[in-house]
Amino acid sequence: MDPAIVFQQQCTQDRDDDTLYLPTWTVDVWLRLFAHARPVSVATGDVVIRHGEHDRALYFVTRGALEVASSASRHDTLGTLSREHPGSVIGEISLFDGLPRTASVWAVKPTELLRLDRQALDEFAREEPAHALELLFGLGRVLALRLRRGEARLNR
Repeated sequence: MDPAIVFQQQCTQDRDDDTLYLPTWTVDVWLRLFAHARPVSVATGDVVIRHGEHDRALYFVTRGALEVASSASRHDTLGTLSREHPGSVIGEISLFDGLPRTASVWAVKPTELLRLDRQALDEFAREEPAHALELLFGLGRVLALRLRRGEARLNR
């Protein structure tokens, strides 16, 4: 299925989870955003994001599945945080703050992604400032919900 259709279907409903929520975005808007992204294919076991690396890119999961694990350091794992499926985004923290990656992410089955780096996001924002603003607020919501989920884990 076309990634724009996947995201349009996934992101038009408030699912009470950390999925992007962009209810007014049409398939055409997603196509225009994804025109700035680069496709990435990963095999089962391949690392997409490595804890501690510097990279200001956001990834849109279009097919497959990823596992996210956090670390206190390069060698200490805090365990699996989540599984991400088509319609999910990863990499939002470093996109916003420009600091090293806070988690490692790898494919648990063959996975297709769209990689949107900071420069490509800036280009999209120049072309479509209102949609870029909506995307940033949507990503802020994802980030906030993931932070709350992490806090809830710590409080258990």
